[in-house]
Amino acid sequence: MLPSTRPGRRLAGATAAVTVLMLLAQASPVVAQDKAKAPSPADEVRALEVARGQALMKADTLAIARMTADEFVEVSRLGQLRTKADNIRDIASGALKLTSVKYDSTTVQLYGDVAVLRAIADNTGTFRGFPFAGRVWITRVFVKRAGHWQAVAMQHTMIP
Repeated sequence: MLPSTRPGRRLAGATAAVTVLMLLAQASPVVAQDKAKAPSPADEVRALEVARGQALMKADTLAIARMTADEFVEVSRLGQLRTKADNIRDIASGALKLTSVKYDSTTVQLYGDVAVLRAIADNTGTFRGFPFAGRVWITRVFVKRAGHWQAVAMQHTMIP
């Protein structure tokens, strides 16, 4: 008898094939579950905004720098035009200190690799020794680059 035609060989081969098929069948739901758990782009942007608030309170300039594009520009609650460099410098020096950051009514609108986040922010802290507090509408624009979202623009509007 040839080795490939021996009954024991065929049974072992069939058992191995069935085992592989069973493992693949069990793995398929896991792969499907992983895809189902993946956050949506809007969820990624919301999470980034929350992480940004935490980084601001910790004065974590490295995290803030990663989340912010070099060309970032902001119109502050005081009507000042501020760049990424302005923000990093003021946070690093302690001129800008946030003690609380809270968000409400957050929405994210997606336009391909651009996202517009709108929220009410209720932040407290000091800027150059002067305390600030109160609710502001924020609009932050993010762009997805190399798989990561970065803020490119921001506008604060005081809520009376």
